[in-house]
Amino acid sequence: MTNKIMGLLLVGMGAVLWSLHTGSVDLDWHKNGSSILFQIRVPRVLMAGMVGALLASVGCTLQALFRNPLADPYLLGISSGAALGAVTGLALGIFFPVPLACLGAIATLAIVLYLSKIESMISVTLVILAGVAVHSFTSAILTLILSQVSGKHETTGIFFWLLGSLDTLPYKTLIPFVMGSVLGLLFLFFWAPALNLLAQGEETAQSLGIPVEKTKWILVLLCALLTGFAVTFNGMIPFVGLIVPHAARLIFGHDHRVTLPMSAFLGAMLVMLADTVGRSVLSPQEIPTGVITALAGAPFFIIILRRERKKLL
Repeated sequence: MTNKIMGLLLVGMGAVLWSLHTGSVDLDWHKNGSSILFQIRVPRVLMAGMVGALLASVGCTLQALFRNPLADPYLLGISSGAALGAVTGLALGIFFPVPLACLGAIATLAIVLYLSKIESMISVTLVILAGVAVHSFTSAILTLILSQVSGKHETTGIFFWLLGSLDTLPYKTLIPFVMGSVLGLLFLFFWAPALNLLAQGEETAQSLGIPVEKTKWILVLLCALLTGFAVTFNGMIPFVGLIVPHAARLIFGHDHRVTLPMSAFLGAMLVMLADTVGRSVLSPQEIPTGVITALAGAPFFIIILRRERKKLL
């Protein structure tokens, strides 16, 4: 276990160094290398890492909570709900749309849970179907809002944001974002032992003294808030919460006390690398990070879907 963690840390350090070094402009320390590094690339790499950690941790939590390997903030419609809240706030001229993004994520998840209920029980199958339906609906509203934006520049900016674009934030915005993200992740990690029991079944968790309903609602609310936080500044980055938890479980097993923080670490690396690829492949043009993760995640989604289908046959 220790060797695996040390190996991943070394890979992570290499990923960070590559991301910092790669870009449309070469770092020239005799001219503007220092300015580019600390004013553009360091904030962007830090943002990518935090967004990836948030989405991967939420995905890991949702998969354990619903006992569904396809649970993901994007597939459940939480990301699109958060995006709808953020875009609505921007359209209304609200400078800081984080509360509306979180509210949109919470409302969307509440609707998905309501639609997937069968006699007060959440259906493992219906929760994904409800999530896909709600995602389609909120995406249609987002498209409608986008079509009503008057300026071409604003339309292009919102469209690029919806595709999951990482932007360079000023430190006065980035530092509170990082601090809030770290606090949220630590609070989520605190519930890892309870997740271990919930993943075995609600009756088992109840018999071992876990207040099941209270714990589930706390985790659901926390997942929605963290998703809203991640989506506000970067739009929808799909499949991070789907791919990464499976990789973490494959490497570290099913103990969420390890798998959850390792999902955060792997998610940070994935989004960081996806962003680096996106801004270097067609440099100086940029491919949104969400497009890169979608290209990687869609085949992975099909593989998991086929595997689950075989289990039912």
